[in-house]
Formats: sequence, structure tokens, C-alpha cells
Amino acid sequence: MANTDAPNGFVPLRHLTGGVVRPQAYPIANAYATSLFSGDLVTLLNDGTVGIGTNTSNALGVFYGVQYIDRSTGDVKFSKVWTASTAIKANTAATAFVYDDPNITYQVQGSGTFANANVGETCNVLFTAGETTFGGSQQEANLSSLGTTAQVLRILRLVDAPNNDVGADAKLEVVINNHLYGTRSSGI
Repeated sequence: MANTDAPNGFVPLRHLTGGVVRPQAYPIANAYATSLFSGDLVTLLNDGTVGIGTNTSNALGVFYGVQYIDRSTGDVKFSKVWTASTAIKANTAATAFVYDDPNITYQVQGSGTFANANVGETCNVLFTAGETTFGGSQQEANLSSLGTTAQVLRILRLVDAPNNDVGADAKLEVVINNHLYGTRSSGI
């Protein structure tokens, strides 16, 4: 049976050492001009705030959501999406919640075809815009970049789940290989 092509970004699965998987708080710049969706790979920017990840920078982790005070109503809001250029109440800060532990593994869909021989290899991320109706990420593991160099992700295995088979659009368990708090080695 063919896998369904339905990317939903990075979903935390487990901790490699059995620890607790939980997000940590980081600042996000008022009016940051790029949308962030729950499940997006993010990085730490030069000013110490969270921003969208890239294939050329070490990742901070995975965006979970954001809390801020609405500029027009004064209400405290929590959202799974940071909408580009959101303006918050003056003299307050927005807080991004990020899964930042380098030992967390994630489920992510592969863009391309996965084979069991790819376990241990590395790949980059296919950065695509999120889904605006429900606020979910649509990022994927870019399997066209598979190799043994030190890329963003390391493939651990195929996720053992119903209707998930080796082949195109497979759901994979990965760890962030180029992590701000613990960069790993090249692939095998």
C-alpha cells in the first residue's frame, strides 16, 4: 500500500536517554517577519531570538507554539502559529516554546523515496510554508540530499506505524544532527 503524502513537520517521539520531552521558552522578536508553524525547525538568531531554521545553520530545535499579549485587546494569547509580523503589546515580549534538547527524536515525512539502507545517513530539510487553516508545519526530510556528510538530520529508522511502509512519503524517525547544543558526526 502506498504511503499518504501528508507532511506535518517534526513531531516529538521520544528522548534517546529516556528523559522527558518538553519545550523550553525563548524570546521571539516583536513583529518577526516570518511565520512559524508548530513542528517547524527553528534556529537561534544573532539577536538571541528564535527564527525559522535553515540547512546552513545549526538548529535550535522544533517550534511548539508562542505566547504573547495582543496589542489591541491586551489578552494573553497562546497560538501554535506565529503569524508573520504579529505586533504585540508595547513593552512586553513574545515567548516561543521550542523542543530544544538534542536527544529528542522526531517523526517526519520523507520527501522522496526511503529505503532501509538509508538508516544512519543524513539529509537536509525541505522548508515549505505551513498549513494556515490548522497551523501545522509542512516541512519534510529532503531525501534527495541523502548522504554521509554532516547535514541537518540523521535518519534513525522507519516509524513503526500502520500504513507506513518503506518507499515514497515514508514517515521516519530522525534526530537533529546539526544541533546548536550538540552537533553530531557525519553519516554512515
